[in-house]
Amino acid sequence: MSETEKKAEQSTGGETETDGPKPDAEHQRKINVANLPWDVTEQQLRDLFSGHEVEKVEIYHYRKYTLALVLFKDKDTAAAALAEKENSMFRDRRLRMHMEFTSIRHIKREVIVTVVEDENMTEEQLWDKVKAAGVEPTSVLIFYPLGYVTLEKECDKAPILEKLKAAGFNAHDLNQRDQNQHLDIWRAAKLFFRNRNRVQLLNIPNKWIEDKEEMKKQCAEGGTITEAVSNNVTQNPQMASNYARIFYETEEQAVKAAKALNGRVVDGKRIHALHLGSALMPNYKTSVYVTSLDKGVTEEQVYDHFKQFGEIEFTNRRNCGDAAIICYKNAASAEKALACTTFPAPTEENKDATKEVVVKKYDGPLVLRPVALKRKLKAGEEEKDQAEKTKEQQSVLGKLKAYHPIFVGNVPLNCPPLELKHYFAQHGPIKFMFSPQILAYRNSAPHPVKTFIIYYMNRPSQQNAVRFFDHKFFGGHRLHVLPLRGTQNMDVKKTIKMTKIPFMSEDALFKKIKPFVGKINRIVKKSRLIAYIELEDSADVEKMMNVETPDHPLPKGKMEQLKTPISARLYNEDDVRVLNGIAKIVAKNPDMLKKNIQPPNKRPRMEFGGPAHEKRYLVPVW
Repeated sequence: MSETEKKAEQSTGGETETDGPKPDAEHQRKINVANLPWDVTEQQLRDLFSGHEVEKVEIYHYRKYTLALVLFKDKDTAAAALAEKENSMFRDRRLRMHMEFTSIRHIKREVIVTVVEDENMTEEQLWDKVKAAGVEPTSVLIFYPLGYVTLEKECDKAPILEKLKAAGFNAHDLNQRDQNQHLDIWRAAKLFFRNRNRVQLLNIPNKWIEDKEEMKKQCAEGGTITEAVSNNVTQNPQMASNYARIFYETEEQAVKAAKALNGRVVDGKRIHALHLGSALMPNYKTSVYVTSLDKGVTEEQVYDHFKQFGEIEFTNRRNCGDAAIICYKNAASAEKALACTTFPAPTEENKDATKEVVVKKYDGPLVLRPVALKRKLKAGEEEKDQAEKTKEQQSVLGKLKAYHPIFVGNVPLNCPPLELKHYFAQHGPIKFMFSPQILAYRNSAPHPVKTFIIYYMNRPSQQNAVRFFDHKFFGGHRLHVLPLRGTQNMDVKKTIKMTKIPFMSEDALFKKIKPFVGKINRIVKKSRLIAYIELEDSADVEKMMNVETPDHPLPKGKMEQLKTPISARLYNEDDVRVLNGIAKIVAKNPDMLKKNIQPPNKRPRMEFGGPAHEKRYLVPVW
């Protein structure tokens, strides 16, 4: 991770967990100003924000795009500047602004995407063209060849899309299409300035994930590497989701390395090396996409098959589902590829077997995840389908009764499951583990967390795990370890529900409150800004409820005493989210929940001989 990224991470995560007063974090008082002219100067930007105290201005260029980071005196000044200048005109350009952030994880629902034919079209021209079609935009972003138009909240997109298409737009509802591909493009458009010494590597071999030194050795020809970070986002070695970031001493070295590494084949993987950007941007005039591919088909297999139609710029299977994008170097090759109707699918019996596929012109956003329409079932079929699902869940629940589960909360998101299993296996054999995906809980802390369900083979193991592991620290986090069955409610008379609290983890909240009160039984955060605190003493409850008390740790928080019982767990064993997940796993491995009888100890008795050995058989056994 670069120094810039480290500072950003510290400002977003670490500073929120300190106890003393602190100035506003940098990211809270920094504005990202985009759609600027290439020759904009620092003084022009300071003049633009006159009346709002500016501390620092940084200007960045990428391709034909220019943006700036403007740091203000405090977050209130930054918010006032944003409110005043957002969407204002500057040298015939409509400025795009937002508070600075370090990651883009989603795109709002009110965004549509359109294909921009003219490479020289400006965002203001697209704005005017959209308005001329009878649609009122609130923001426009162009990252050629795509344009993103943000509409008013809760608008009806269907008639808007009809208007745009009638006006000649190749427009699509973004949330019905390849959202992941667009996230990559938004990151490239908005975060390219993060570190100019960085090279993003996509589709890297698995051995580079396991051996970082080998990866650094292979990438060293560009120059001196200061840092290398690799990530594996899938456990399937055939899928092209491995990626890495390599940081060099200078921008020149990064550019050289990207040119040398791009397209290189290592261990059967054709690497994509991108300087600054992180998205593979296809040329819509020279690209096609193929659908109905098997899950295990790799980029290299797609490349080998489609190179017969012409020279390929790149292929992409990343975040493409059952499809792949093939970007050729000229339009004639793309036209030839449209005639392809089969793809190799060899089996053990027939090495020459093929599978039917569909190749289409990639002239706009690729349809990967269409909107989930309600199935048109005949009368009674919907109830029957739901009844079968309920029956399957009850069947799984019945098989689970043979084992003894515990709930484990506040586990670090990056904790390897095998490491957690070894830790909890100290108290007995474990049948299996499962981690339900609860998004609200995962994002409840600056450093994401998750939960686990661990099924023990016998009850004593479960009881000992709860007894010895509850409140213990693991990976710097204080664990919640509770039985998954039965009622595990927090004490209504001694529990406070806190809202409007700073964004911090359970452990940071514990440290902040502990000096102010006596014993804390448990702190549970089930979402980002809500926490439940169970205290030992009722007097401490009254003390915490009064936010006007001197030295109150959370004077801006809203406190209310719990009125109805609430569980210390996030879910129960019969929760649909839990049973659906386990049912899918069991469907793939039907023998998983079979009761295995522990084999007898067949180790031979040790025979030492001698008088003591002979006397041993004379002792009576009662």
